[in-house]
Amino acid sequence: MNNEISYFHINGLEGIVYLCANVFCIFYYFIPLIWIFHYKHWYIIKQRNFILTFIGGIANFISTFSNLVTQILNIPCAVSYYCATVATAIMQLCFVNRAVRLIFLYKLNIFKVTELSQKKFIQKSQRNTIVEPNIYYKSIYKMVNKRIAYITTIILMLLSLIISIVFHVMTEKQNDYDFIMCGMTPININKRISEGNHNNHYGFNRRDNKDIKSVYELLMGTPFSMFMLPIYFGIVFTIICIVIVIIFTITNIKDDQKFGIKFDCFSNAIVSAIAEIIYISFFFLKNNEEFLQHDNIITKLFKNTKEGILLFIIVGFYLHLTSVIIPLFKCIKAERLDKYYENEPTNTMQYFYKILNSPNLVEELKSIAIQEFVVENVLFWENYCILQKLVIRAKHKQNIGEIDSSSSNHFGKFSLQDIYTQSSGNSHDEDSYDPNYPLLPQLVPYFNAFYHTFIDIDGPAAVNISGSTVRRIYHDFYTYPTVGIFDEAKDEVVESMYLSIFPILLQQNRKQLGDVYSHN
Repeated sequence: MNNEISYFHINGLEGIVYLCANVFCIFYYFIPLIWIFHYKHWYIIKQRNFILTFIGGIANFISTFSNLVTQILNIPCAVSYYCATVATAIMQLCFVNRAVRLIFLYKLNIFKVTELSQKKFIQKSQRNTIVEPNIYYKSIYKMVNKRIAYITTIILMLLSLIISIVFHVMTEKQNDYDFIMCGMTPININKRISEGNHNNHYGFNRRDNKDIKSVYELLMGTPFSMFMLPIYFGIVFTIICIVIVIIFTITNIKDDQKFGIKFDCFSNAIVSAIAEIIYISFFFLKNNEEFLQHDNIITKLFKNTKEGILLFIIVGFYLHLTSVIIPLFKCIKAERLDKYYENEPTNTMQYFYKILNSPNLVEELKSIAIQEFVVENVLFWENYCILQKLVIRAKHKQNIGEIDSSSSNHFGKFSLQDIYTQSSGNSHDEDSYDPNYPLLPQLVPYFNAFYHTFIDIDGPAAVNISGSTVRRIYHDFYTYPTVGIFDEAKDEVVESMYLSIFPILLQQNRKQLGDVYSHN
């Protein structure tokens, strides 16, 4: 049966293998992509950005499946072209933006830890400098979560589509034949390109090889040929992947657990760059007759991978594994562990507060929070405890008569020794703490700095709390401020940490934490 008339070209065992691979590909991609919707608000998925992950997964499927299905099915040339350009470009954009997002958010979290430590918080509060925004780092969060994740990605997607259409139109305008070279008629595109390269039967029903060669040159034989565009995209993507690999190598970005987001981005950059380099090399080498006549490992790889096409199928499967399937598996595992240990004493909010009162364990939480891009929550807790120590110290001084009207008018300051002489735990355990106690004048600079750092939505380390809580704090702060003005925000932040980073700490140190609980 003629392959140009029959839609399928399943030949022998190889054809059956490709048929099974196509069926497997559909289930391999769509089951995890649908399943991951259930966990889209989980910290494991939010860390990777659900939108970029999901769109990238869909584009990855289209790109990979188009390369795989052409091994057994005739598809329109235009469909193959736009899958190789637009779909592949969208997949690559989503991958690159996820990697860039990781790099910038890591730098932002390191900045927060460096600039908003307990010691610097006190010093800057006293100098009234902490409210001065750091414009560069302050804009990073908005940039990576809005501009890169959405605006930039959409613009570049549309740009890739426009460029692909322009190349397609330019190629068709140079067409002197009486047919559309790359239209919607199903063809065996791999066979045509391969045989057209060697001046064999190209399948356009032309009568001489001169015409055949001209068609090949129009499609991919000149720098402005339409099928050269995937090569150009591939070269740009390879360079970006190499840059990403270098950045990950020379920076201290780490995963909080095995097969985390760094492993995802780092390994995919390496695998994608290697595949692109091999494919681009094959693309230019296949025009060399001497290369095709050799019988070595390179020519065997060239033939066995269908001139490098199968490499992109392997890369697509690997990309889906690391960016969708592994995170999905982590979510399922975490959910099952939560249910299994649901009644364990270490799985309660009460125990989590014991963790928060242990400086060493708080440091471990902070390390995890840096990798999860939520370090502001831990910093909020540390500096909140500082405020409560200041409250106890101020009330103590007032009770023993150390604060007179003069010092009150000058907003008496506290030394670091004043603070660290207090206990390291949660100051709410102190009998002297009363959340409704009026805010003393000498405490105002510290509470003001705390508000502009962690509560104000434009603050350098604003925490994710409800809008009603923010409005209530703002109202109380300028009407009748009390020392417990941030307590409601504290409860929300602690709950957020309990649901996000505490499970990671439990997974990593459950036995050790259980021993801590038994000794307490």
